[in-house]
Amino acid sequence: MPAVPAWPAAQRRTPVVIAVEKALPTVVNIGTEKLVKVQHADPLQQFRGQAFDEFFRQFFQQQMQPEFRLSHSLGSGVIIDPLGYILTNFHVIERASKIQVTLADGRAFPAAFLAGDPVNDIALVKIDAPTPLSAAEFAADDDTMLGETVITLGNPFGLGHSVTVGVLSAKDREARYGGKVLYKDILQTDAAVNPGSSGGPLLNLDGQLIGLNVAIYQEAQNIGFAVPIKRLRETLEHWLTPRLLKKATLGFEVAAANGKPVVASVAAERKLPQGTVVVGDEIVAVNRNPVTTLLDYERALVPLKPGQYAPIGVVHGGATNEVVTQLVALPKPDGAKLAHDRLGLELKPFSEIKGTATLARQGVAIAKVTAGGVAARAGLVPGLIVARINGADVATLADIGALLEHVNAGDAVELVVVNLREQQGFLVSQSAQVNLKAE
Repeated sequence: MPAVPAWPAAQRRTPVVIAVEKALPTVVNIGTEKLVKVQHADPLQQFRGQAFDEFFRQFFQQQMQPEFRLSHSLGSGVIIDPLGYILTNFHVIERASKIQVTLADGRAFPAAFLAGDPVNDIALVKIDAPTPLSAAEFAADDDTMLGETVITLGNPFGLGHSVTVGVLSAKDREARYGGKVLYKDILQTDAAVNPGSSGGPLLNLDGQLIGLNVAIYQEAQNIGFAVPIKRLRETLEHWLTPRLLKKATLGFEVAAANGKPVVASVAAERKLPQGTVVVGDEIVAVNRNPVTTLLDYERALVPLKPGQYAPIGVVHGGATNEVVTQLVALPKPDGAKLAHDRLGLELKPFSEIKGTATLARQGVAIAKVTAGGVAARAGLVPGLIVARINGADVATLADIGALLEHVNAGDAVELVVVNLREQQGFLVSQSAQVNLKAE
């Protein structure tokens, strides 16, 4: 039988191969560990639930000796900045006690969780690598075509660097959460997206990121969905700010206006080392490198550390000027003031008040409720204990400040409050979840 002639290597290097070669170094494997609590029957009670155990743990500092098992999960992620910022799915790292990222070259690093959006199923984590990493190139917003070839990269079933190819099946699928339609722009593809590929990139043939794989339609084969690049970009614009990442400020805040980065506010007490900016000035360069979008501007600031200076190009009155600014660490947020301003609550540590609340070991006591405020309308009264805010434990006013720092007027705030009192020699506790709208 005559030998079949081999295809020339130039013909085998299709656009798919070239795109994969370009993007593969930006794809990572994400492994997590989670401690999962195992409930047991109590010999003195019919059952013992989570609320019972939690009460004893927080307010008596007693361990009921529950058992835990270690749960492992695998997912994928994509590097979006050379300094080690990585996008993945929120469900991949949710409640993880340990996150480890393995790069395409096999190196592994512990990762820190920075921000998450459970509705969009997006999360941002960071690793500290000794050298700059390869980062994904973003496609332009809405630069997608129905039927075009798309590529998914990920780690299905823990198998590293798997490639699947398909077409873009739809661009405007609905995303529902809690029975409500939240978005109508989710991407759909028939490229296989298997368990473990969650959080991996969806690419076009230029090797550019057009979406982040988030879900598989379990009742059909080869139907996957991805958050489009436009929504990823909008989310990162909120997350990659110096205020959030570095707890620092340049003395002014920048927002998007007609797709361009524009000065939105200026701190009255801050004077720039060189020059001035006013509200409405357009930012056109950072460190003398051009920027055209808000995300470009924020990514250019990522390497800047508190105390360092940076030249910023601004357009004012049609003329381009250069100012010099310094990244200055922000003071720690005032938890007492934020609780008063946002929630209408006067909170104090137990050591500063008298009463039965001092029997508690966890939480911050409500000393006063502003008449007519959002907390008063929700029925909160002095003497209650705020134990959690938005799912996070509260022990000090500093915790309150950190949790309310980025809460704006109209944002939902979930409180867990506890009523703790002595009654006939017993300590009686009642807890409730209260949902508020910040003022």
